[in-house]
Amino acid sequence: MQDFQFNFNVSSFNEIFPFYILIDKDLQIVSLGKSLQKIIPSLTENSLFTEVFSVERPHIPSFSHENFKDTIETLVVLKSNLDATISLRGQINIHNEHYLFIGTPWFKSMEHVIEKNLTLHDFAIFDPLLDLLHVLKNQEINNQELKELLDTVNSQRKKLKKDKEELNKISLVASANKNGVVFTNPMGTIFWCNQSYLDLTGYTLDEIIGKTPVQIGKCDLSTPEELQKMVTAFFKGEFFDVEGYHAHKNGRPFWAKIKGQPVYDENKKLVQYFAIVENHDDEKEREEQLSVLSSIAEKNINSVIICNKDGLIEWVNDSFVEMSGFNKTELIGKKPGHLLQGTESDPETIQYLANQIQKGLPFSCEIINYSKNKKKYWVRIQGQALHNKNGEIIKFFAIEEDITLEKEFNQQLIESENRLTSLIENLQSGILLEDENRKIQIVNKKFCTMFGIQVEPELMKGFDCELAAQESKHFFKNPDQFLERIDVILKDKKNIISEEIELIDGRIFERSFLPIYKEGKYAGHLWSYDDVTLQKRYKESLEAERQKYSSIIANMNMGLLEVDNNDVVLFANQSFCEMSGYTLLDLLGSKASDLVLTEEGKTIIKNKNTIRTKGVSDSYEITSKTKTGDIKHWLISGAPNYNLNGEITGSIGIHLDITQQKNLELQKEQLLKKLEKQNDQLNEYAQVVSHDLKSPLRSIHSLITWIKEDNEKEFSEQTSQYLNMIESKVEKMDHLIHGILTYSKVNTEEVTDEKISIQEVVENCINIIHIPENITIQIDSYLPVIQADKFRMQQLFQNIISNAVNYIDKPEGLVTIACKENTNSYVFSIADNGPGIEKENQEKIFKIFQSFTQHEQSTGIGLSIVKRIVDNYGGKIWIESELKKGTTFFIKLPKN
Repeated sequence: MQDFQFNFNVSSFNEIFPFYILIDKDLQIVSLGKSLQKIIPSLTENSLFTEVFSVERPHIPSFSHENFKDTIETLVVLKSNLDATISLRGQINIHNEHYLFIGTPWFKSMEHVIEKNLTLHDFAIFDPLLDLLHVLKNQEINNQELKELLDTVNSQRKKLKKDKEELNKISLVASANKNGVVFTNPMGTIFWCNQSYLDLTGYTLDEIIGKTPVQIGKCDLSTPEELQKMVTAFFKGEFFDVEGYHAHKNGRPFWAKIKGQPVYDENKKLVQYFAIVENHDDEKEREEQLSVLSSIAEKNINSVIICNKDGLIEWVNDSFVEMSGFNKTELIGKKPGHLLQGTESDPETIQYLANQIQKGLPFSCEIINYSKNKKKYWVRIQGQALHNKNGEIIKFFAIEEDITLEKEFNQQLIESENRLTSLIENLQSGILLEDENRKIQIVNKKFCTMFGIQVEPELMKGFDCELAAQESKHFFKNPDQFLERIDVILKDKKNIISEEIELIDGRIFERSFLPIYKEGKYAGHLWSYDDVTLQKRYKESLEAERQKYSSIIANMNMGLLEVDNNDVVLFANQSFCEMSGYTLLDLLGSKASDLVLTEEGKTIIKNKNTIRTKGVSDSYEITSKTKTGDIKHWLISGAPNYNLNGEITGSIGIHLDITQQKNLELQKEQLLKKLEKQNDQLNEYAQVVSHDLKSPLRSIHSLITWIKEDNEKEFSEQTSQYLNMIESKVEKMDHLIHGILTYSKVNTEEVTDEKISIQEVVENCINIIHIPENITIQIDSYLPVIQADKFRMQQLFQNIISNAVNYIDKPEGLVTIACKENTNSYVFSIADNGPGIEKENQEKIFKIFQSFTQHEQSTGIGLSIVKRIVDNYGGKIWIESELKKGTTFFIKLPKN
């Protein structure tokens, strides 16, 4: 079998064994079950176990360290030395380095449980003690009731033997019972019942006599298990106590508790059964209501809490746990105020809450609480006390709603209103807010300044605006008209935007009116006044300027066209008319794109009109057609056109005819294509020529070699020297042809850029080149990895390193290669200690066929190839040289 390992935290262990005791090796108590602390409040951790408990079983007269092990792994009964009424039954086992007692208290009655303030939640779910106590209690009650009833029945039976009159007395006793009473024979057939049973079931006596209680009581809601218990008890002649739904003649069953008792004669022979049937509909309804309320409370999104009469928490729902951050174990048995309330709570509110609870009165308030992690939150508490039939407080029930967001929103609303008031006070417009009775609510400083009011704005609140208007009408050019207009506006209650009014001092105000409604009901209005005197003067001045510049625009050399948002022409100057071939009358009111644009141009203009609506200006080229059908090319600089309110009303375009420039560009493109074609032909020619030239050179070289081999002894020294010179010239010619071909291919061959190591390229060049023994090549720094064509980089570095090696004239030659990395480039250097290059020749060495040395291998092409490769990569090459000391080549290549 698999070996399982169970791990519990203290909270989980408490749920399973709420009366546990954990004891260390020194018999000190290190941990206690939550329910054990409840029944023995004076019991604390760190107490000595042998001092606070004595052992009754197994019998240990003197309990100490020495005999403690006698209690392990056996049934023990512990007696509390702190509370003589408390006994614990269970067992003690070794747990790691501790001793663990697991058990339960032993109560003799439910009264003892209630006396210790224990509830169902204080016991483990599997603990049978409460059930056993309930059974014992019920059995005690039932036995007492049955005993009394049995005594009565036996007495009546004895008297029945004596005479029939005594039997009638028994019937009267049973008949007077408020609960239903039935008598059956040993087979369960009813032979008598009282009136209460008839009333409970709705049947007549004839309908009941001769049937069994199961036949009378069975209905669709009856529990088969309970019926089976009753039938089995009848057959076995045993006592039974069942409950469930009992049938009623009208079809509405009721919840019944049925207790049955067998009756035996002197010979212990079963002679009859009698049963008591009680209607428990009310009790069942209360249980169901309690169950529903518990379910509702548990699932309530608000926090629900139930406290006992002393204000200690008995039960909370999951919402309360989530809101407070405490688990149920940490909450149960604590006072919510002590656990959750902080110092920021209003003392008056706390006192009010305490008074209401003390008096058992309903309470409703808002307070600040703190969660377990010290997070502050606001709650609205509504609750009341629950009383028993005698009016005594038994519990407190409360609902707590988290209103933190509501509080924050209200605070933000207040701040928003303050900001709005501040904004109104500091607006550059004069603001006057009136209520529905024309009483001033808000007026700002600007309004007072505009109308020369010397009173502070806050002191004007509550003033009568109608009276104020009468007193201020002399400010306006037409005072009576001013007052009449106010009456019309207030009567219509319609929005008025920027209505001009003229003052007697020449100023011009724009007045706006806004009616205000709350919940559909008129609640006042807002007046806004703006001094637009300067704007009016500016507008008039602007119109004069417009007239001034119109003549300039009309006569400018570039075409100007103004259109609205629908591309309809509003204005065109003389230059545009000449460019397009249309007269101003042809253009005005027409759609510009339909008159002067090709289909391609219409598409462009459509896109440009879209971005104009977003306030974007730009320049672009477009193809147009004149009135005579000629195709023209225009460069247009377009911009949105605004009115005085900053609204886009269309666009303005400046047109420049670039037809001649476009034709020149077309000619240039054709010329470039022609040159490209000729270049391709020249490259092909170079390939053919190089091939045709190399072939006879190879033949000449072979013939000279054969002549030398065949006539080596017959030639004079001078003749051999001449042949060697011819052979050298042939080789030089071959190098020259190869160089020309390479030079022509630098710009034409396809290149493959990839990440390559220049370190590897240079090392490969050093391995290929013939290096005399007196020359040393060293790499001073590790060369980088770059994005380039490997073959081109091989050509570049091989040519420069070869030149350096070939031209060194010192007994001990040195070539040094290094690289410096910059932010955007690499700079390579190849330095030698050769003869150096004169300053006037330093720029010429990169040109093709330029050679300033008599070296037999020099063709004047190698460095021109290097220059062309560097140029292709957007780089730069230069030298620093000093005669007789050496030369340094620098190559700058950009980073990709």
